[in-house]
Amino acid sequence: MDKRIKLVIRLVLIFGGTVIGILLGLRLAIYFAPFLIAFAISSMIEPVIRFLMKKLKFRRKFAALVSLLLGLSMIAILLLMLFSKLYNEITSLSSSQPEFWKEAYQNISNLINRGLNIYFGLPSEVTAQISSMVSSLSNSVSSLVDSFVKGIYNTAISIPQMVIFIFVTILSTYFISSDRDRIYDYIKDNVPDALLNKIIDIKDSMFTALFGYVKAQLILMTITFCELSLGFTIIGVKRPILLGLVISFIDAFPVLGTGGVLVPWAIYEFLTKDIRMGVSLLILYVIVLVIRQMIEPKVVGEQIGLHPLMTLITMYLGMKFFGLPGLILGPIVTLIFKNIISGMIKHKNLKELINEFIKK
Repeated sequence: MDKRIKLVIRLVLIFGGTVIGILLGLRLAIYFAPFLIAFAISSMIEPVIRFLMKKLKFRRKFAALVSLLLGLSMIAILLLMLFSKLYNEITSLSSSQPEFWKEAYQNISNLINRGLNIYFGLPSEVTAQISSMVSSLSNSVSSLVDSFVKGIYNTAISIPQMVIFIFVTILSTYFISSDRDRIYDYIKDNVPDALLNKIIDIKDSMFTALFGYVKAQLILMTITFCELSLGFTIIGVKRPILLGLVISFIDAFPVLGTGGVLVPWAIYEFLTKDIRMGVSLLILYVIVLVIRQMIEPKVVGEQIGLHPLMTLITMYLGMKFFGLPGLILGPIVTLIFKNIISGMIKHKNLKELINEFIKK
C-alpha cells in the first residue's frame, strides 16, 4: 500500500477515534461526575497536603483530612457571608412587598385601561389579529408556567440525590487525596508507559479545558455582578447586591442573559412613565453587554489556551451544530481535540504533516 494512503488512513482513524472518544467521554462524564469532581478537588488541595506533610510532618491521611476540612470550611464561611447579605436584602424586600405589589397592581391596571381604550378604537380586522396574538401568547405563557412548576417539582425530588452526590464527592475526594501515591503507583504498575503517557495527556487536556472554561465563566459572572451592583447603586435601585447576584447567574445562560431581565424591566419603567429609570437600565444593559462581548473571547481563550478569535469561531460553530449547549462545548471540545491530536502525531504542526505527505 502506498505510504500516502497509509498516512491518510492513519489520520482519518486518529480524527475519527478522537471524535468518538470525546463524545463517549462527555456522555460517561455525567455518570462519573462525582469522582471527576473529587479528582479535581484533590488536585487543587494537593499543594496544601504536601505543605502539611513537609512542614508539620503530618501523615498523608491526616494531612488530606485537614486540607479537605479547611477547604470545606472556607467555602462554608464564604457562603454564609454571602447568604447573610442576601438574607438582609430579602428580608428588606419582604417587608416592602405589600407596597411593591400595590404599586405594580396600580401601574398594570392603568396600562390595561389605556390599552383597552386604544383597542376598542381600532378596526375589527386589527382587533381580530390582536386577539389571535393574545391567545397564542396566553398558551405560550401557560406552557412556560407548567414547565417552571415541573422544574421546581423535579428539583425538589432531586434534593436527596444532590445530598448523596455531594456526600459521595466529598468522600471520594478524601480517598483520592489520602491514597493518591498508592493509586498512582498501582496504575503505573499495571498500565504500559506509552498508554499511560497518552492517558495523562488526554486527562490534562480535558481538565485544562473543562476547568478553564468554568473558571472563565466564573470570572465573567463576577465582572457582571460587580457591574450590575455598582450600576444599580448609582441609578438608585433598591437591593443592588441581591439583584446583581441573581442577574449575573441568569447571564450565564445564553438564551436569557442580562437583557432577559434588564430590557423587560426598562420597558415596564417606560410604560409606567419612569423615563429616567428606563433609560438608566438600558444604558446599564448596553455597558454590560459591550464589556462582556469585548472580554468574553479573551477571558475564555486565555483560560482554556485558545486564541480569542479561535474561541469565538468555535463558540459560533458549536452553537450552529449543537444549539445553545454548543456555546460551551465548542471551545472545550476544540481544545481537547487539539491536544489529543497533537499528542498522537507527536506534536507535529500542519506544515510538517503536509511536507511529510508530499515527500511520500
